[in-house]
Amino acid sequence: MEWAEGSFRLKSVVLTVVLIFTGTLACHAQDKPAAACNFPYDGFATSSHQQPQIAEFTIGTALNLELCGSSSGCAASRTAIATPVWILRKQGAWTCGYYSGRSGAGTTWIRSDALRAVSYDAHPPLKAWIGTWTGGEDRVVIRSAGAPGMLHLAGNAVWRGRENDVHFGDMKGDASPAGNHLHFVEHGPDSCTIDLTLLNRYILASDNQLCGALNARFQGVWKRIGP
Repeated sequence: MEWAEGSFRLKSVVLTVVLIFTGTLACHAQDKPAAACNFPYDGFATSSHQQPQIAEFTIGTALNLELCGSSSGCAASRTAIATPVWILRKQGAWTCGYYSGRSGAGTTWIRSDALRAVSYDAHPPLKAWIGTWTGGEDRVVIRSAGAPGMLHLAGNAVWRGRENDVHFGDMKGDASPAGNHLHFVEHGPDSCTIDLTLLNRYILASDNQLCGALNARFQGVWKRIGP
């Protein structure tokens, strides 16, 4: 009898937690932004005059506005803790951001209290660039080059379509950073060109679509995975 009573109390506690969480979802849904969270028309913020903001998920479950229903409120979307998000803008309790998850990449409204801003140095030392950086299946290795102030970059990009349609890209060469920006040109004006912005343990990247086959791009949010 004691076990049954304890079981009932446990179920009551669980039910209470579920009701509180559901009420929180509905409350956040009420002030959701009306405008769509669209990708910027000018692409990733990697030019030398831009200082974009990166944040990380602090919890494994966050509210995703794209999953909000008119009657049931906002559904919980699973995310990996420390997943990076490129912040585009904020409105009320919501943040419009671009992030890469297990199911793909894109822009969406995210509950702001599920994110933590990542601080960075706008004038980092040269060694801060050195390491192995990945974004999806893309992989770029940056190391010190022979000349002072120069870095050597070598990487591969992969795009997978339907029915085993796979396209590849690659890049290799030297470049010199200016602050936390790096403008890489492989051979000349009509060759692979990539702009990088170093944001602590992340790099925001964009290219000129000349670094490989169709859709194989060096762009997005890269994360350092090793020295």
